[in-house]
Amino acid sequence: MKLTLKSTLIIIFILILALISGGIIYGISHQVNTTTPEPPPSEPIAQVKTIKLHKGIIEQTLDAYGVVLPLSSKLKTLTVSYASQVEEVRVNQGQFVKQGDLLLTLRPAPSSILQWKQAQSELSAATQENKLLQQRLHLKLATQQDLVGSQLRLKQAQVTLKNLSDQGGNKKQAIRANSPGIVYLSTIQQGQILQAGAPLLQLIDKNQWMVRLGVEPEDYAQLLIDQLVFITPVNTSISKPVKGRIKLITHQIDPTTRLLNIFVKPESNQTLLMNDFVQGEIIVSSVEALLAPLQAVLPEGDRYFIFSVKDGHAIKHWVQTGLKNDHFIELIQSDLNLQDEVVVLGNYQLESGMAVSIKPANDKDGL
Repeated sequence: MKLTLKSTLIIIFILILALISGGIIYGISHQVNTTTPEPPPSEPIAQVKTIKLHKGIIEQTLDAYGVVLPLSSKLKTLTVSYASQVEEVRVNQGQFVKQGDLLLTLRPAPSSILQWKQAQSELSAATQENKLLQQRLHLKLATQQDLVGSQLRLKQAQVTLKNLSDQGGNKKQAIRANSPGIVYLSTIQQGQILQAGAPLLQLIDKNQWMVRLGVEPEDYAQLLIDQLVFITPVNTSISKPVKGRIKLITHQIDPTTRLLNIFVKPESNQTLLMNDFVQGEIIVSSVEALLAPLQAVLPEGDRYFIFSVKDGHAIKHWVQTGLKNDHFIELIQSDLNLQDEVVVLGNYQLESGMAVSIKPANDKDGL
């Protein structure tokens, strides 16, 4: 049977449509089969640093400031017993001297020289009078009572001249240190004339210093005799503070500073300087406790909390705190235990139960 031209065209058209439809269906099915399904949303992970809880000693302290002074009862004041003139000053204020060191030299003042000559003249006159009275008594021209009076005058003249001689009123005198110490006060100058009893120098033994600290009056109730104090110079650097103990607590407010003065005896003065300005850290109380870094404790209202990490997730703990210093705080009551890992960096972004990635803290983090 012969196909007409019209029938042939219809068959070709149908074949073309079939091919096109098959291609479209194949493309759609291939695209559906090769498309990767989207993964479910992942859980957020916080990057944090942690540190382990530990037990240690924590102290409550009071800060006070003051000055290094000599212990007044141990301050040695050198005086001159007769009117003198300063010939030479061999030391300066603040200088350390050894036993036997020459401090200064004196010579008698003009008034002392005159007093010495008068004493010599009086002794010569009393001696001559006594000799004449003895002759007169031998000739019965004088009485025994006259002789007694003359002998008393002679004795007084001898004592006066001896005292002046013992004091050095007739010669130059070298003043030396009787013990090692530091020249605390020196106000004399070369050529200066000093009256009898005038101070020459003040010396203090290096182990007889005190530190006077000013404390706020409201802190008076926390102070105790023999309380431990760490002393640090304000203007100089030292390897470690000097230990001391409170020896005196005054009961009067200083009218100038409006502070309460306490006096601390340092164990050693090797690193302290006389009249130096110092800081005193008074140890008010000390306890052994479970300690957490300050960075780990966060406030919420009037309470505090800490995040720990367990099985890769953050856990929130409410805590009650006690004493603290510049680095740690005492945990009085909490459900935390020794060696628990607590978050010190990144804890502000945490929520309880959040997944975390831990990196242990180190010294560079300031912990």
